[in-house]
Formats: sequence, C-alpha cells, structure tokens
Amino acid sequence: MKRLNLFCTAFFGIASFVANAQVNQTPVHGGQIYVQGEKALAATGTMFANDKYMPAKLSNNDKTVLLRYNAYSDYFEMSSPEEQTIKGLPKMDGVTVTFINTGEAYRLENYKNEKGESVNGYLSIISDNPKVKIFKSERIFLQPGTIANNSYQTSKAAVYKKKSAEYYVKIGNAEAVFFDGKKDFAKLVPGKGKEVLEYIKTNKLDLENPTDLQKLAEYTGSIL
Repeated sequence: MKRLNLFCTAFFGIASFVANAQVNQTPVHGGQIYVQGEKALAATGTMFANDKYMPAKLSNNDKTVLLRYNAYSDYFEMSSPEEQTIKGLPKMDGVTVTFINTGEAYRLENYKNEKGESVNGYLSIISDNPKVKIFKSERIFLQPGTIANNSYQTSKAAVYKKKSAEYYVKIGNAEAVFFDGKKDFAKLVPGKGKEVLEYIKTNKLDLENPTDLQKLAEYTGSIL
C-alpha cells in the first residue's frame, strides 16, 4: 500500500509539472495555440553605402583616412587600424569627403527636402559647378519585421533597403533644393526656365543620369 501511495504521488506530481509547463509554453486562446517568448529576428541587409572601409581624403586635411558611409544614420564611420578603433567622423559644414578609389564625393550641406523641411546632412556630389551644383541623396531605411503571434505565423526579420535617389540643385549661394524632373528643375532657375526646358528637350537629357546632369549644370551656369 505504501508503494502504491508513493507511485500515485510521484505520478500526479510529474503530470502536474508537465501540464503547467505546457500551459506556460503554448497557451490556448480561441482554439489557437500561441507561442510565448518569440523575439524579433536580427535585421538583414546593410546600413552602409559600402560595407568596406575605403581610403578617402577630406578637403580640409591632406591625411588619408579609412571611411565608410552610414546611409541609414547619415554619418561617416572612420577606422583606425593603428589604434584599433572605430569612431564617427565629426560633421563639418562645407567639408568634402572624396573616396580615392572611386572618386565619389560627399559634402555636408543645408538643403530643403521634398516636404520643404530644412535638413543638414551629407549629399553625394554630381556637379560642383561654381554657379550650379547638383547633388544626390543616398539614404537607407529599415523596413520593419514582424514577430509571430501564434504557431501558424512565421517571424520576419527587418530589412535595410535603399531609398530611391533624390536630387537637389544649389544655385549660387542659395540653399540646395529638391527637384523631381525637368519642370521642377526649370522652375528653380530664375528667369531662365524656358531656356532650360528647351535645352533638356533638344539634348534629350535624362535627369537621373549623372553625365546628363553635369551637362545641365554647365549649361544652366552659363546662362545665369
């Protein structure tokens, strides 16, 4: 009889433990089994325009540094192998960052975005004409992921993705302004919009092509 009592006590103790564990891990609500403790998956993709550190020059310094551009947070990350450190490059208005291997150049500028908001950030230089400068904004955004709420769903990781390129023109010493297409650009050229539109049409310029934009900046600068 003692053995039977001990067996029953042990059996019900184990059964109770298993039942509690199952309830805690897979509770049932409305006929569905829910999974507790799911965590967000690590984001995929990259927040950098180029993951590799590349040799670059600053317009206010002759020293070569190793940089990569964080297009998600809009700053340059600097690597120092000698010191074994990585740190953010201090932001300095008007200073141009040029990558030696590719010739790509960025400058910290004040500009007005598509919404008309004033922004201070890095823009990629397409044309550095003295009278008409054209820039491109290279940004990355984070597409949110999802966390599974039940056993019938699958968690999805957030993804870093490139935004569509945005273009800006700076005429003289004015603030750089967003433009979207030839008509937008022409409106920003004081008193010469008609001539600019005619030039774009005659030369069949593509305002998303860097070479064509450089030609447009040269022409616009010549008539101002």
